[in-house]
Amino acid sequence: MHSEKSKNIGIRLIAMLLDYVIITFGVAIVGIIFIGVGVIIFDNLNLPSSVDLLFTVLSIIFMICLCSIYLNKDAIKGKSLAKRIFGLIIVNDKTGDIAKPIETCLRNVTLLFWPIEVIFIIISPQRRIGDYIAGTKVIDDNKSLNTKISKRQIIISMLLGMLLIITIGILQFAIFNFDVINKILKASL
Repeated sequence: MHSEKSKNIGIRLIAMLLDYVIITFGVAIVGIIFIGVGVIIFDNLNLPSSVDLLFTVLSIIFMICLCSIYLNKDAIKGKSLAKRIFGLIIVNDKTGDIAKPIETCLRNVTLLFWPIEVIFIIISPQRRIGDYIAGTKVIDDNKSLNTKISKRQIIISMLLGMLLIITIGILQFAIFNFDVINKILKASL
C-alpha cells in the first residue's frame, strides 16, 4: 500500500510538472511570436497611437485566451497531455464519471497557488485543493469510461476560464492599486 501511494504521488507530481512545462513553453512560444510579429509590424509602420492601443488590447485578450486554455487543459475527456502520457483521468468524485469541462476548469484555478497544491498532492495523491473545490479526483485511466466530448461544455468552460482570469486580473489590479482607487473614491465623495 505504501509503495502504491508513493508511486501515485510521484506520477501526480511528474504529470503536474510536465503539464506546467508544456503549457508554459507553449504560451511563451506563441506569446513571443505574437508580440514579435506585432512589434515588427507596428514599429516599422509608424502607425498612430490608436493602433498601438488596439495592439495592446488585442495582446491582453490573447493572453486571457491563453490563460483560459491553461485552466481548461483537462477539459477534453478529463485529461491533459501529461495525464494521457501517464494514464490518468479526472473523474467526478461522487459519480465516477469523467469530469465535465467546467469541473476541470474550476479545479485548475487553484494551480495559481501551485506550491500549496504540490503539498496537497504529497498528502493526498488522488485529490488536491482544486479537486475538493470541483468535486473531482484523479484515478488511473482503465479506458472503460464513456469519453463523449461535448463541444458546448468546452466552449462554456473556456468562457468561464476567461471570466475567471479577468476577475483575477481586476482583483490583482485593485489590490496593487488600492491607494489610487481609494484616492479616486474619496475625491468623488
